[in-house]
Amino acid sequence: MAEEKPGFKTAKGCTALVTGSSGLCGARLVEMLLERGASTVICFDITKPDAVLEKRFADAEAKFAGKLIHKVGRTDGDLTSDEAVEKAFQAAEQVDVVFHIAALVGPFHKAEMYEQVNLHGTNRIIANCKKYKVTKLVYSSSPSTRFTGADIEGLREDQMEIPKKFLALYAETKAQGEIVVEKALDPPNLYTISVAPHQVYGPHDNLFLPNLLEAAGNGRLRIFGDGRSKISICYVDNYAHGLMCGADALYDDSPALAKLYIITDGPYIHFWKFINEAIVAMGFQDLYTKFHLPVWLLYGVAYICNVIGAIIGKKFKLSPFSVCMLTIHRWFSIDNAIRDLKYEPLFKTEEAWPSTIEWFKENWLPKYLQQAGKQQTEQV
Repeated sequence: MAEEKPGFKTAKGCTALVTGSSGLCGARLVEMLLERGASTVICFDITKPDAVLEKRFADAEAKFAGKLIHKVGRTDGDLTSDEAVEKAFQAAEQVDVVFHIAALVGPFHKAEMYEQVNLHGTNRIIANCKKYKVTKLVYSSSPSTRFTGADIEGLREDQMEIPKKFLALYAETKAQGEIVVEKALDPPNLYTISVAPHQVYGPHDNLFLPNLLEAAGNGRLRIFGDGRSKISICYVDNYAHGLMCGADALYDDSPALAKLYIITDGPYIHFWKFINEAIVAMGFQDLYTKFHLPVWLLYGVAYICNVIGAIIGKKFKLSPFSVCMLTIHRWFSIDNAIRDLKYEPLFKTEEAWPSTIEWFKENWLPKYLQQAGKQQTEQV
């Protein structure tokens, strides 16, 4: 019999619980679990799927003969609710593996909510894994749990420590979640692992690329600094595959137990050239024909925005953190994931990025142009 491919073993015939199932990564993971033979996938998210995602799930369910159980919406999909989380675990007779992807992201939420969702929500997941005898927990972490503000160039996970001071509440609370997942390791009762993508992209993304494209379309986006920053990126299918490779690595004496693994497409890319390809493809002005914004100016404006925001109770998109993230190098080695998880990217950037751009041209751009035209008409 041929050896099972990495990332397929756990999925086949399993009952999986996916938190954050309405997001970019969670939704694709749900589909790919069904594609790889999962018998049941329990969807858990505070956000209900929109019509497009409902159709995607229905198509996957019909095509691959798996069963979806939806525990979504503000009543059922709330990580801050003991009752909601427990109901998700009770949705099937036995849950085999939990992929905990749900998290509060971005800088725009109340401070206390990051801890409630990212730390205490993770504790609820762990408690129910123990109560309902779920033996595999895959936690979706973030490389930002290792960020200090300095360049990261080609480092492995074991070469980066969790810092004493964090750049953002999101990173701090995700690190706290990662720590409790590590401590929850209790073979043979519960096997845990943390798997993190860096800068996910792909069709149906409604955060990373749309925000940049909208700023470019409105003429507000400029290259930050010298524009030479190098980063790792991760196609959404590669990350979903990496999560399942992580689940496959949960067994007695596995070298991966309770560790963090970063998943990417492999080689780094030059961030601004990468983004500019999509911008030009949308018909917007080439960023390299515009004046670059000096880093000293950006930080000055960002700190002023912080002060004004604190006074009026508003969070601005330009912050010292965002300036830092768009000017430093952030690329990682995936040698550990290749060795311990047997992970290899399913798609190379040079094929995944053009297909992503085409998806945005067909699906995002017409809506943006329509909205932009409407706004111009209203202003006239």
